[in-house]
Amino acid sequence: MRWAGLLPLVLFTGCAVTLPFTHRLSYDVVGSAKAMRAGAVGPITLAWDPASFPKRIDTQGASGFVGVASQTRIPTGVALASRIAEALDVTVGVAANAPRTLTIKVLSAQSKFQYSAGIFNITPALDYGECTFEAEFRYGDLTWSGKYTAKSKDKSIGGKSTTAVLEKVWDDVTLQVLKDVLDHLAPAAPAKAE
Repeated sequence: MRWAGLLPLVLFTGCAVTLPFTHRLSYDVVGSAKAMRAGAVGPITLAWDPASFPKRIDTQGASGFVGVASQTRIPTGVALASRIAEALDVTVGVAANAPRTLTIKVLSAQSKFQYSAGIFNITPALDYGECTFEAEFRYGDLTWSGKYTAKSKDKSIGGKSTTAVLEKVWDDVTLQVLKDVLDHLAPAAPAKAE
């Protein structure tokens, strides 16, 4: 009986669950990004490798027992690319015609999640989120790589929000990427135009 409220999730093996994710940084994270502003570096053009990464949506099952048989659309590429672009825009500026290009080659990007096990859940809610992002960066003659991870757990019964826990880890990973990029760009500026 405990799992009755989420039984429909387990039965969704033929169709994918779509949750209402937001692809913008939270207000607090935008403030943190602005505090790291490095105006002397930009503006820059942002390029992704593969170019399809900003549109990538993964269809996958949950990492926990509840909803493991379901297939949920998790917009890992959309969420990370839009957040990273927004964070870079508020710190250094991003423009399509900028003379300097930062290329982010995605080596690996994975999100994991678990559904809350509350019996009274009317809509599915996530109570655990995790993200790992590995990438190689190129800015002029400078190249480096990094691995960024974040985890978050919502301990409230039924979850406070349908998607907030996974959005939080995407925000956290974005801040890690931003700090790493700014640390590398500051001593490199100005880079050679590509």
